Amino acid sequence: MSPTAATDSNGYCSRRQIGFAGVGLCRDSAKDHGDNDNMSQNRLQLCRKSTLLFAIIIAFSSAIAQSSTTRPESVVVFAPHPDDEVIGCAGIIQQALARGARVKVVAITSGDGFPAAAAGVTHKPVDQVGPDDFFALSRLRQTESRNALEILGGKAEDLIFLGYPDGDLGNLYESPDDKIVRQQFTRQNETYALIQKDYHTSVHGKPAPYNRSSVLVDLAEVLKMLQPTEIYVTDETDGHIDHRAAFWFVRDAAKQVGFQGAFRTYLVHGLPAWPFPPGVTPNQPFESRKVNGEVAPRDLPWPPPKRFPLTRVQAQRKLKSIQAHNIPVVGMPEHQGEMESFVKSEEVFWTPLAHNQ
Repeated sequence: MSPTAATDSNGYCSRRQIGFAGVGLCRDSAKDHGDNDNMSQNRLQLCRKSTLLFAIIIAFSSAIAQSSTTRPESVVVFAPHPDDEVIGCAGIIQQALARGARVKVVAITSGDGFPAAAAGVTHKPVDQVGPDDFFALSRLRQTESRNALEILGGKAEDLIFLGYPDGDLGNLYESPDDKIVRQQFTRQNETYALIQKDYHTSVHGKPAPYNRSSVLVDLAEVLKMLQPTEIYVTDETDGHIDHRAAFWFVRDAAKQVGFQGAFRTYLVHGLPAWPFPPGVTPNQPFESRKVNGEVAPRDLPWPPPKRFPLTRVQAQRKLKSIQAHNIPVVGMPEHQGEMESFVKSEEVFWTPLAHNQ
């Protein structure tokens, strides 16, 4: 039905030309030919008002329908360990927040499986650290993730800790019988977080066991709850087994919930080496190079399909967010420098599920 009404030669609305239910303001023109000019003008005004009202209702209904089918922008960054989110996606996080998008960071593990870091945090020899020392490391790394996200413009409530075991994500994914794993460092066999409740406890009132199905259930629930339009997770070719398993778990959960948005991966532990050029180089893009005759990064197309430029300010803020993760690591003085080498003039991503891009 057209929102524009036509009138006959006497300025009346034809009943055939307006049929909006409930308005009933226009009468058959033949019935009122004897009315005086004043009444004719009144009816004409009423007719025009009804037409305008009808047009407004149609436009309003269209706007409601459009808003109900348009999903708000929602970006979810999955980090195998606290710090991976800023290494790979600090620029993406800043840019999404600047656009007004909702951004959530989901740390899959608590970062509690790094003996050299636990020793550095507690000032002990590596061979003398125990569960309490790994819990201290976990608390520090979770706190650093919160501080880093706030540097990028996010909020503490935008950080979700699943609390699964650092170093065992591969074992969980590949477990043939869904058995419960006990992490060797903390001796934990269920989810936890120390600066806030882990996801499963906060939603279900109790922690989830360390097994494959629990990880998938939590990830699927998170995706259903957040309804992301973009997902970022570490790449399947990453040199760290937790990073590869994070990809497998998130991919499977995304398929399970029917995710149809952009699915992008970032690389942290590239093989045979990564990143290039080394060092903090905010005016230079990432490069591919040969290392001992082998192209790095291995098994990934170059140039990457997605390259997002960073401004100088965004690169500097990324550097600060990485520096917020400065943990003392015994015997590995190059560790912080490797992290800071991800500060470039861009961030790069791959699209393994091309049909979803």
